[in-house]
Amino acid sequence: MILLIGLASSVAALANNQIPAAVQQKFTQLYPEIEMPFWETRHDGIVAIFQDEEGLKKAFFQEDGRWVETRIRMGREELPEGVSNFVRENYREAEISFCGKVYTESGIWYRIESELPDRIVLKTLNKDGVLIDERAIALSIDIEPAPALKASPTELLPRQQARLLEVK
Repeated sequence: MILLIGLASSVAALANNQIPAAVQQKFTQLYPEIEMPFWETRHDGIVAIFQDEEGLKKAFFQEDGRWVETRIRMGREELPEGVSNFVRENYREAEISFCGKVYTESGIWYRIESELPDRIVLKTLNKDGVLIDERAIALSIDIEPAPALKASPTELLPRQQARLLEVK
């Protein structure tokens, strides 16, 4: 048991050493109570995954230490009334893959993601359920994705090789 704990601590320390100091400093500034987040390096930045009193969160950073946003998944019953009404009125038949709260420098937003056969639709709303932004990520089948060292969104699609193309 002691060996296992020691090994886990060593792996966590090694992972933290690969994260830029600017990112670690910004994370500590934003979340001083969190001691050892799980770090993930992605093609578009660095993500800290951690638990606090609100639940499991993901904080997104650029390599220069700039904080982009923090997301927390929420159940539909946890959404504010305005967002809940928007979902009830607009998502009767759509498959919702994510609902959550998004913290950014400009405020707190709510994100609803739905999956369609050819795209993923991302909608950003304020707490009153007013649509602020909508964009889609098209799924292009039969295009070989670039090789990746870590799991990417394309690897999460079941038995399909696809490349995500952002569509505005």
